[in-house]
Amino acid sequence: MLAARIARASRIPELPSMSRKIFVTGGVCMLAFLAGCVMHQTYGDPELAESELAVVEGYWHYLFLYDEEMHIVSVDGKRKSEGLFDAYSVSLPSGKHWLQLSIKRNSGDIARCAFEWQFDAKHRYKMNRLRHDQFLLAHPASSPFKASISMEVTAPAKPVQLLNVPAICAKEALCRQNSDCSPNDSCQSDAGLDFGTCKPRDR
Repeated sequence: MLAARIARASRIPELPSMSRKIFVTGGVCMLAFLAGCVMHQTYGDPELAESELAVVEGYWHYLFLYDEEMHIVSVDGKRKSEGLFDAYSVSLPSGKHWLQLSIKRNSGDIARCAFEWQFDAKHRYKMNRLRHDQFLLAHPASSPFKASISMEVTAPAKPVQLLNVPAICAKEALCRQNSDCSPNDSCQSDAGLDFGTCKPRDR
C-alpha cells in the first residue's frame, strides 16, 4: 500500500532528518488526497475569528501491517452533504459539540465512533488513540460498543492536558436523530448508550 511505502521510506538512513519529515508529510497529504478527504474544514460561522474557535485533529499511525487513520466526518450530525467533508482536522466554535469519526485502515472505513465534549476557544485537541475491548476492531463481537479516545489538549500559556474521553463505536454510522442518517436510514437508539446507529428503515 502507498502508506506502507511512505512509512518505509521515512526510515531510509541516507535521508537527513528534515528531508524525511518533508517526504513523509508529503506522502500523507498525497494519501489523503487519493482517499478523498480534505486536510482541514471549518464548521459553523466562517466569519468567526480564530480566537473564537477550537481545533480538533485526527491521527495517522503506521501499525506494522497497515496504516490507521482517524478522520472527522460530521459535527453535530452535519454530514458531507451539508458542507462538512471527511477531514483530518476541523475548526469549530467553542461550546459543546458531538463529533463522528471514521476509523480507516489502508484508507478503507472499518468503524465509526462518536463522542461529545466541551471544546474551548484557542485550544487544540489532538486525538492520539482509540481504546476498546474488541479483539478485532474491523470485526467487533458486538456493535455498537463502548470505547474511549485519548486526546492531548494544548492552549497558549497553559500546560498540556491529557484526556481520556468516553466514546461509542459501531460498524454503522452513529446518530442522535433521523436527520443525522442518510435518507434511507433511521436512527435506532440503544439502551444505555449516548448514541444510536443508522440502520435501514423498516419497509
